[in-house]
Amino acid sequence: DRSEGTVRGIAPETLCGLALAGANRGADSLGRVSGIITAEELSMLDLRDCELAVLSACETNVGIRRAGQGILSLQAALHAAGARTAITSLWRVDDAATRRLMELFYTKLWKDKLGKADALWQAKMALRGEGHPVRDWAGWVLTGDPD
Repeated sequence: DRSEGTVRGIAPETLCGLALAGANRGADSLGRVSGIITAEELSMLDLRDCELAVLSACETNVGIRRAGQGILSLQAALHAAGARTAITSLWRVDDAATRRLMELFYTKLWKDKLGKADALWQAKMALRGEGHPVRDWAGWVLTGDPD
């Protein structure tokens, strides 16, 4: 695959990131784009006090596999930085279904006082019960501390 050969020598942590405010302003005179944080930069943050990080966007658990390093992704970067729990997605997710899932998840977490894993599971089962297809809810994964 031609694209794999192109990125083979690049650090995988620099190939994924989060677009924040300012990311659409373009590069500065040094070629840097403000508003983009790579997984490499994310992994260097001090998130030891972060109980839960939720990346409710497409493919936030997807990364590149490197021998001896595992899969390097935004999810892995969050844990490397110290976040105790992360919720990420394995594939492209529907916006409306994601919004509904997150509404249910946070209601079950904060109002119903469920643990993080139970809250996510019940939110996923609620979407399933509402007739959403598997692709809308099954791609969400929780890693780290389930409580």
